[in-house]
Amino acid sequence: MRLFLLALCAAGLTACQTPTDATEPTDDAAVTVTTAADYPAALTAVFDAHGGLDAWRSQRQLGYDIVRGEQTEYQMVDLHDRREYVRQPGKESGAYVEQGYDGDRLWTTADTSAQGNPKFYQGLMFYFYAMPWVLADPGIVYAEADPLTFGDVSYPGILISYNDGVGYSPKDNYRLHYDPDTKRMRWLGYTVTGRSGKRSDKFSWIEYPTWSAHNGVALPDSLVWYTVEDNQPVAPRNTRAFTSVTLSAQPPAAERFAMPTGGRVVE
Repeated sequence: MRLFLLALCAAGLTACQTPTDATEPTDDAAVTVTTAADYPAALTAVFDAHGGLDAWRSQRQLGYDIVRGEQTEYQMVDLHDRREYVRQPGKESGAYVEQGYDGDRLWTTADTSAQGNPKFYQGLMFYFYAMPWVLADPGIVYAEADPLTFGDVSYPGILISYNDGVGYSPKDNYRLHYDPDTKRMRWLGYTVTGRSGKRSDKFSWIEYPTWSAHNGVALPDSLVWYTVEDNQPVAPRNTRAFTSVTLSAQPPAAERFAMPTGGRVVE
């Protein structure tokens, strides 16, 4: 796992791997067509409050910087087939390591003995950042969740689980909680299956305090991880800001995801 993920683990920010429905990349990759009837009314209202699924699905590529202290990580994702490119600060000053998924192979320039398991990090921060949109992915099961009360506000919730075989950790669960007035997403709870392969009932919590519009689509300005007591968020612990956001309907060039010289395929 890359240096950035090691930092996340130390800060209590570990999370499950992105469930994806990756396909062989093409310049005109098809998007599964769904309607509001495919989702609970509450989730459709959340999508609408963030710009609507039509606006999201008209976009093809998303890029952003993740700021942590004085270091910055860059990520770029093809939204139709989830090809991915990640550039992170390396161990030495001025150095960096790269990781990518070209639609067929996951590759890295990192030394696994020092950097860990890139497979776990594939899509990880994108999945958190691209909420609530990724909750329209195939293979998801929806149910009502008990409200989350924080301060003097009760946030209604939607429980997210996955069909068998979907993604890296299909036994992970999510809880999306939204503002009862604006319908905008405010909280994300998530469980981590881990190496045991057993379903966990221990939730971690991220707050989504503010949003900004990009091409008519709302994306979070930052993610705030919280300390947890009795499975409830208590106080802010760590923040990751997202800057230099680019969202475009233009498909990215295939070479953006190609393994560079010196890289290796992750089995």
